[in-house]
Amino acid sequence: METPSITIHQFPPFLQMQASPFGLKLETWLRMKKIPYETEVSFTKMGPKNKVPFATINNEVIGDSELIIDRIEKETGTAGSVAPAQVTNSNDILIRRMVEEHMYFVLMHSRWIDDDGWAVFQPLVFGHIPSIFRSIISRKIRKIVRRNLMAQGISRHSSSEIYAKGAIDIAALSGALGNKQYFMGKEPGLVDASAYGFLANLLYAPLRSPLLAAVKKYPNLVAYGDRMRREIWPNSPRGGGELIA
Repeated sequence: METPSITIHQFPPFLQMQASPFGLKLETWLRMKKIPYETEVSFTKMGPKNKVPFATINNEVIGDSELIIDRIEKETGTAGSVAPAQVTNSNDILIRRMVEEHMYFVLMHSRWIDDDGWAVFQPLVFGHIPSIFRSIISRKIRKIVRRNLMAQGISRHSSSEIYAKGAIDIAALSGALGNKQYFMGKEPGLVDASAYGFLANLLYAPLRSPLLAAVKKYPNLVAYGDRMRREIWPNSPRGGGELIA
């Protein structure tokens, strides 16, 4: 089957790595599968679902990392190429949903809402904007993110409550990994791409938060992150997605 033309549209790597866990998940999965792709970066260009990342596959624009992966599997004939246990094991779905539908929003809180996190994150993400406009634009976007997190629900809790929830998720992630090399066994799969996209953004980004402290309590998660980085992103100075070959 002919390899499709794939361009992944991402945010620029302003953390010296890909700051979007979903974007890093997508590139990590493509590297796992050894599927060639190109990247284009922009702070302002959004996909068809008004989200980033999105992909152009054979000139068709597709949004949402999971839908992108589904489409690429069909185009490349790799659907079902993961181990059967990964297809049938409900833990795969449960772990991905916890990471992508809950832990992600705790990470967003740590960067955009927590004042300590924002003090470090804001100059990194908005540093390319002329200083005369930087404060105005960053405050406006922070307000939008705050409104979205309130609608999602996580920002209805206090910061300490949010981080406590995140710590429980991280403990559960550590328990799910146990002493295995990968979440579903000896070979990495989509769940590992998802978990790595999140963990790498804690372990290797130039940011500090209670979430990072929580991850460091679990040696198996730290070793897992290092192993994934070594195997999937061997030339990365941080966690991956720096537009490197």
